[in-house]
This record gives sequence, C-alpha cells and structure tokens, in this order.
Amino acid sequence: MADLRTIIERMQSDGSLQMVTGNPLAQFGTAARRYVGAELLPERAVDSNNYTEDKISYRTVIANSGTRYSPAQKKGGIGLVGSFEVALGTSDIARELTGREFDALQRLANVGNDIAAAASYTNWVDVNIVRALQEYTEQQRWQAIVDAEVIRTGSNGYSETITYPNPAGHRAAAGGSWSSDSYDPYDDILAMSEVLRGKGYRVTRIITSSSVISLMAGNEKVAQRTGSLQVNASGQIVTLAGFATRDAMNQVMVSSGLPPFEVYDLTYRTEDGTRTPFLTDDAMVLVAESGQDESIVFNDATKVVSNVLGYSALGVPTGYSDPQRAYHQVLKTDKPPRLEAQGWQETLPVITEPEAIAVITGIA
Repeated sequence: MADLRTIIERMQSDGSLQMVTGNPLAQFGTAARRYVGAELLPERAVDSNNYTEDKISYRTVIANSGTRYSPAQKKGGIGLVGSFEVALGTSDIARELTGREFDALQRLANVGNDIAAAASYTNWVDVNIVRALQEYTEQQRWQAIVDAEVIRTGSNGYSETITYPNPAGHRAAAGGSWSSDSYDPYDDILAMSEVLRGKGYRVTRIITSSSVISLMAGNEKVAQRTGSLQVNASGQIVTLAGFATRDAMNQVMVSSGLPPFEVYDLTYRTEDGTRTPFLTDDAMVLVAESGQDESIVFNDATKVVSNVLGYSALGVPTGYSDPQRAYHQVLKTDKPPRLEAQGWQETLPVITEPEAIAVITGIA
C-alpha cells in the first residue's frame, strides 16, 4: 500500500505526468469533446516568443516554358506573400486539489489500488490544468478565424487586441435574415464560396452551429430547394417542399459542388459557470484546400493534419528554455493536506493562409 504523496511524487519523477502535460495529440480533444479548431490551426513548437512569420500566402504565380539550358525566369508580383509579427501571449491557471479530493484519492491508495489512484490524479491534472490551457488556445483560434483578431484579456482590466490579415470580401455579414421566408440563405453561402473559388481555392469544409442549421431548416426557400419534383393533376411540374433536414440540405450543398455542413457546438465554461461557444453561433466558416500539412510527432507516433490554415504557436514559458506547456505542483502537508497545481504557456494562433478562409457573420 502506497501513500498518495508517494504515488504522485513517483509519477512526477518517472515522467508519467509529462505524458499528460506534454502530449501534443491531446490538443485535438476526445471523441466526446473534439477541438475542431486544432484541425485548422494545430500547435507548433517555436523557439522564440517574438518573431516574424514571413510565409503568409496569398496566391501563386504560374511558371513559364523555357529551354533546357536557359536560366530560370525570375518572377515577381505584388501581394504574393506577406509577413505577420508574432508576439506570443501568456496564459495560465492555478487550481487546488482540495483536502476532500485528496482524501478520496488516498482511500484508493489505502486499499492498494495505486493504479486507480494514479489514473484519477492524472485525470484531475488533464481536466483542470492541461485542458484549461488547451481550451484557451481553442478560443483564440476561433477568434482569429471568424473575426481576424484575438482579444487577450486578464485581471486588473488588461486587454490587448491582435489583428490578423483580413482580405477584402472574405468576412461579410449575411445579406438578409436567414429566418425570413423571403430570403434564401443559400445565396450568401454560394456567394461566399465564389469568393474563394475566384481566388483559385476549392471549399473543403463548411463549419457552423446548430442554431444556424435550425434557422435554415425553418426557412421556406431552403425547404423549396430541398423539395422534390412532381407532376400535378394538370400535368404541370411542381416543387414539393420537403422537410429541410440536415441531410437534405447537405444534398443541396453536394449538388452545388460544396461540402456538407459540419456542426460545431462545443462550449467552454468560465469561472462563474457561463458557457460560451468556441465558434459563435451566428457564423458560418468556409475553409478551402490550402495544400499545407502539419506533422504532429509524439512518442514515435506521427499525426499529419492536412490543409491547415496555419498553426498555433507554442513558445517558451517563463522559467524554461524550450517550448512547452509548463506544469508545476506543490504537495501541502499542513491541515488539510492538499495539492496546489499551476500551468502556463506562451501561445498565439498564426494564420498563414488568410485567403483560404471565408466567413458569413451576423446570421439571424
């Protein structure tokens, strides 16, 4: 039978906790809590907290024909690439494993169930420290994607706004009320897809909320688009408005050469219990094929994330010399016995493919 303190100290020394705090694959969440933003802007370790990202892509220029031994033909062009000044920001959290929670884990250790005690503590660290930091990064990803800005806020009235490249026409309010039967939401969707197509991009993902899907489902013009044709008693071909289900709406999207809708309703919780969606529930995001991949390596396993829009920079936290998500814990032996833990990181989303994004906002 091991004392809980011994179990936790052993996990600290043998690297078990590092497997939790340093696992880059955890950024994608779980089956029940999937972070879609990480699929668009996955984490990338960077050695500097302040640098210039000079690979902001806008478009490419086609090559010319030439002769076998002639010099390559140098081409220029305006706006082919841009740069972005990256200044990572600090985010942190401190939590306490209370005396009551400590006793509950100690009871597992008292009956010789060291594995269960260690697993429960690992889960506590993951949920209260690691996931809290990851969700802050996820929140910033969607701010950058939808609003082309990230707002850093903290205690004592601290606030700072980071502005991203925002090509003209790539973010626009809905042209009308999607709940109105006199307005066709597909007009906005098709128009925004044309913005990307006109830049040479192919739309591969369309991400929105259940609220937006519900508005569309109740729209008469959407119902007409999803209806079927029938010959009436007079021999005329008429449209029968069908049930505007998500499947039926997706069929319309596919027939228009667009991908089906993806619904992302995941929320984060603040200290007062307020729940806020990562992707605002009045927006629709169209993502194009960027051709850029990001490789995530951990313990000899590699996950390749395709068609990313950029990355989420993870820098060097204070007190460390390498990029990582920092974790520190202190076991308190005074009354009541407890554990205090902290996590901190230096992060910022970096969008390197600003023209591969189109957003419809203010959907109502």
